[in-house]
Amino acid sequence: MSKKKKILVVYDEASMDISSEIEKAFSSKNEQNSKTTNVDTSMMSVLEQVDAIVEVLTESGYNVSTTLTSSAIHRFVDKLREEKPDLVLNFCEAIESDSFQEMNVAGLYDLLRIPYTGSGPLTLGSCLNKVRAKEILSFHKLNVPAFRVFTSPDEISRKKVNYPVIAKPIHEDASAGISNASVVYDRDHLQVLLARMLKTFNQPILVEQFIDGREFNVAIVGNEELVALPVSEIDFNSMPEGYHHIVSYEAKWMPETVEYKSTVPICPAKISQRMQKKIQNTAIRAYQVMGCRDYARVDMRVDKTGRVFVLEVNSNPDLSPEESGFARSAKAFGWTYGQLINNIVESAFKRSVGTY
Repeated sequence: MSKKKKILVVYDEASMDISSEIEKAFSSKNEQNSKTTNVDTSMMSVLEQVDAIVEVLTESGYNVSTTLTSSAIHRFVDKLREEKPDLVLNFCEAIESDSFQEMNVAGLYDLLRIPYTGSGPLTLGSCLNKVRAKEILSFHKLNVPAFRVFTSPDEISRKKVNYPVIAKPIHEDASAGISNASVVYDRDHLQVLLARMLKTFNQPILVEQFIDGREFNVAIVGNEELVALPVSEIDFNSMPEGYHHIVSYEAKWMPETVEYKSTVPICPAKISQRMQKKIQNTAIRAYQVMGCRDYARVDMRVDKTGRVFVLEVNSNPDLSPEESGFARSAKAFGWTYGQLINNIVESAFKRSVGTY
């Protein structure tokens, strides 16, 4: 009887509710005091994801265990050595809310010669750095929104900005730091916003052209042979007046907000076959040039002329079974949640032994 393969699921828990940081960055003091507290579900999504994946892999015959990452790196390394997994499912996006550490955790697996799911350190770091990702994508002739980077509000006088624009922290993911107030139409409002964001997030701020159009995303699985799952659209038609058509942090993680209720995913998207192919081909190309492995999601916008712009390549996306776009796209493709997770695991195993 063959020994069960051992899989260790590694994940991180946010050490703070980032929604409070968003309110500091985007709201006046009066607004902060008058608002009722909304539930932030980002941490619950992580736990839901881990529980579901443990269940799937156990049913598939693997010996599965879990562990949290820790800033006490020696203890984390000791845990990896103690467990001796055949494969790590890497869902670590930060250590104590420091997203810079995402790539370094993957580097630890490489140093310890432990196979793991998903992209390597260079890809994780490049995708997390929104400017670096745009530079790579544009070098490979993929459309990205025109952008500028600010480290001080005073730089506005020295840098040309074509409005409207959207402002984002340069090193965050999961829409952290993106709010309805992020889209601005003039210099005065941008200067105020930059001052708040720079103070709150303590990192450069990306200011990019706001693409007024439809928003799509494509989930991709595989390595040598890639499977582009059905195109998904975020429908903003129910968004009330005064709210921008964007996927903000509130829209992703705070169910009681207007933004969350007014960003409706549609998968498969109701688009022509020609547009579907164009969007999927763009996503595949972005996946390849960024060096993604096993699975990733590519977010895009299509303007009124039909041009496809790559907004972001998420090399470590949410895989929770109910709410994640990835699971939704897999279902539309005809995969069960179990098939999705097992296909990702099998891709990683094949890559680790060089069989593709």
